[in-house]
Amino acid sequence: MKTEFSSQLERLIKSQKKTLRYLAEASGLQLDYISKMSKGKRLPQEEEKVLRLLDALECTSGKKTELLNLYRKEKLGTFRWNCMEELIRIIEQETSDSLPPREAVQHGIWQTGTCLSGAVFTKKEVFSCINWMLSGSSEQTLYLWTPEISQLDLEQLLNLLLKSPFPPVEHLLPLWQNREEEDTLKNLNTIRSIKPAFLHPEYQPYFYYLQNTGETHISLFPNWIISGKNALGINSSLEQAIILKEPSQLELLKHEFQKKRQMASALIVRMDLFDYLQNVNQMMNSGYITRHYYIEPSPCLLHLIPLSVLQKHLKGDIEKKKLLMSFLQLRTSHMENEEMVHIFSMEGLRILMEKGRIAEYPDDLYEPLEMPMRVWLLKRYYQFMENSSERACICVKENDIHLPHHISIVCSSNVNNGISFWSNTSSGLQYCLIREAGISQMLYQFCQFLESGGFSYSREETLSLLRQMILKYGGSL
Repeated sequence: MKTEFSSQLERLIKSQKKTLRYLAEASGLQLDYISKMSKGKRLPQEEEKVLRLLDALECTSGKKTELLNLYRKEKLGTFRWNCMEELIRIIEQETSDSLPPREAVQHGIWQTGTCLSGAVFTKKEVFSCINWMLSGSSEQTLYLWTPEISQLDLEQLLNLLLKSPFPPVEHLLPLWQNREEEDTLKNLNTIRSIKPAFLHPEYQPYFYYLQNTGETHISLFPNWIISGKNALGINSSLEQAIILKEPSQLELLKHEFQKKRQMASALIVRMDLFDYLQNVNQMMNSGYITRHYYIEPSPCLLHLIPLSVLQKHLKGDIEKKKLLMSFLQLRTSHMENEEMVHIFSMEGLRILMEKGRIAEYPDDLYEPLEMPMRVWLLKRYYQFMENSSERACICVKENDIHLPHHISIVCSSNVNNGISFWSNTSSGLQYCLIREAGISQMLYQFCQFLESGGFSYSREETLSLLRQMILKYGGSL
């Protein structure tokens, strides 16, 4: 059956005006094999065969990338590919190193008068009432329950929260059971919509799994915002709402919310630096694990840096340095003794060479490395990679994936994986870890995809890029 990949391949073969006999000789593939591939009758299991054919076709790098991605999409399946693309969007979402100042609420632009009545009938009035509730609930916890809301409306709602001096918010939302890849894709869409709010320590999302579609239809007004003095019930399109003020009604709504929340799970876990490091080390020690993956902007360099250099550059008092060193040494031990795959970007190495920073570690923890140490460390990493196994160190292609400097992912085969990122808050450095079964499964599949050659340079290509960087910054080989 003709597919997008086979159709594009057939067109490319015709446009390049190369015979199948020539392509067979140039690629080392059988003529009949190439013919079946271009007619959609055969899909190679090994990407290397597709690469050999594309090299024989001598197409542009852009066309080569396009054909490879079509091949990968067909091999993975459409939904799994779409899930992976959505996961990449979540990873790539930029967050600030520190929280932006909250904007003051301008009461004058909102039609707060409409919120005194029992019902509203337009989306503008609904959002006016939401803002009115936020402005009057600066200290008490606000309960947000959104079982039936579009992704766009959810983004708009949380954007309103982020722009206001909002109180502590407990957000209860449904996700799907991950029985089908389509369910996982819906969950990833939802998580991407609410991720910008994760930076705010006052915001805590909880999720529960839906069994079937009918569960979302709770009532005429399925979505609720509940404060200490008011409650707003909103329909699924956010175009109609009712306002409740009776204390007994508010207590009943809070009771229902809290009962549901007790059966829900926290979507994110917030930790300080030491709790995060302890969590990673516990993860490394948990049970029989066949494979570990690290995804960080810079490659794992800790095991290459002399202990004396680490101690010299760490910030903090003696006790803090001692505790940091113990955690870092434990991670170094895991890196030396466990089967691990380190996934990084060239951008992370450029940050090391230009700023003396190891991208995934917050600047508050250490003084930047001096230029001679940067060059020395880059050369040590080149030697380390030369002596490592074929796919122990994987450099992603920046045109396909951007790894923000605040991201850190540790992924293994038999644990609950998650995406973590850090930011500076009023109470200090904070790590935020996203955990959900569908994300956990997709992360592991994504790492396997990168390890198999998807969106990443070959070992020889990566070593060539490292050699160029060493020479650029004054080093020698």
